[in-house]
Amino acid sequence: MRDEYREMLEDGLDDHEATRRILDSYAEVLGDPDEATSIWLPLAVTQSKLGRLDATIRDRAIAVIDSSADLARWSDNPRLAAKRRDVLEKVRAQLAGPQPQRKKVRRPRRHVTDLQPGDVLSYRAANGSLVLLRVARVDDDRHSVAPVLVALDFTGSRMPPQPDLDGLADQPETPFRLDGRQLPSWAFASWRVAVNNRVNYDDAGLERAGSTIARPGDPTFDTRTYTTWQLLQRGLERNLADMPTTPEP
Repeated sequence: MRDEYREMLEDGLDDHEATRRILDSYAEVLGDPDEATSIWLPLAVTQSKLGRLDATIRDRAIAVIDSSADLARWSDNPRLAAKRRDVLEKVRAQLAGPQPQRKKVRRPRRHVTDLQPGDVLSYRAANGSLVLLRVARVDDDRHSVAPVLVALDFTGSRMPPQPDLDGLADQPETPFRLDGRQLPSWAFASWRVAVNNRVNYDDAGLERAGSTIARPGDPTFDTRTYTTWQLLQRGLERNLADMPTTPEP
């Protein structure tokens, strides 16, 4: 709900209209006394932080706090209930006290990649090994236009010729697990990669090295790993650390 409200402001809606749309969207939740606190309180706090606290929202949130309805959720755990009571007291003071000046809300910077589906990126590790990543898809969403990369099942020190490149399979990933065991190399072999602190793929040591054919399922390829170019570079180094260095001819 917080994200939805803020995005409406980013899109240029005025305070009243953004509030109205949130209340309409969550009308069913607001109609349930046991669940309504999950809307009134975070909406009021979000508005307050932005210097846009609506008087009606403020009053409803304060009424929720004063009714102890929210604390009833924590009644089976006295320790957590005490912590929650402290939080609610701070929230009440924030809402009832002087409010900050109204803050401007702008859309976040949206980076648009110049990579295209089918592009192949190469990265040479510190030990001389070369890794190849293909762009399976480019995701276009509110925050960025970012590539989804898949590692190719390739070990070597030189770029393979085009027929060999087109025939390379994708690097298999380790099935997801939470058993505490150390993950092997290439446990993650696909990533959705975003620019962070203006560091793009070339700044992280990757370069566009060619292109390859599309693979079945690329338009809907789903990766479980979201990362940045800096973190991807570190991950590739870890994956390639145990590979022997192959001297260039």
